[in-house]
Amino acid sequence: MLNRAVLFAALTLLVACSNPFAPEKTVPTDVVEKPPAEQTTTPEIVMENLERAFSDRDKDLYESILDDNFWFTETDCLGELILANDKEEELQIMGTRDGSNQGIFDIFRSIDWNFQQSQRYTELGRDFPNAFDGDPDGHPDEDWEVFRGRVEILLLQSADDGFRVVQVMSFKLRKGDDDLWRIVRWIDDPLAGDCGDGGDSDAGRPVGSSWSWGQLKRR
Repeated sequence: MLNRAVLFAALTLLVACSNPFAPEKTVPTDVVEKPPAEQTTTPEIVMENLERAFSDRDKDLYESILDDNFWFTETDCLGELILANDKEEELQIMGTRDGSNQGIFDIFRSIDWNFQQSQRYTELGRDFPNAFDGDPDGHPDEDWEVFRGRVEILLLQSADDGFRVVQVMSFKLRKGDDDLWRIVRWIDDPLAGDCGDGGDSDAGRPVGSSWSWGQLKRR
């Protein structure tokens, strides 16, 4: 009698699990697994990984392409400094990997990055002696590779809420002791537009809906 009861319970469970009226489970088929990012054995790969880091909001990848001596600067069209920061501050601004500080990669749900290269050249070390101790632009003992062009960044928090950056930027890359290339200098040009006179408090501020990258970073 006990065996028949156990058998009945098992059959009942089987029927319940195979309920023909239960909704079908759907498995996403449009998820594309990306291969790991390439090692930055060439300057070109650094620029590819930069775009991928922004598009994927990948903090680990972004950190991996920044040199330990990384330095970012942006000035307005009067030459006044808008923002300057080193690598540690940059990672804080973009969002720490442990989540202790929410940054740009955390705040925005999607980021589109588009770099339209206009110049690519080698910056010879002999032409850039150190102007002072710790000069971020001096590199007398090594040559740097430079990419310059127009960058468009669309950062969205929702479908109709976000920011757009359109700006000319320069990226200077150096090869490390491990033979990998990284960004050592990121220089933003001022936004185009009339700065007005020296006493204009709005000088260098965004025109219309345009923001500079430095202004957005320091919000």
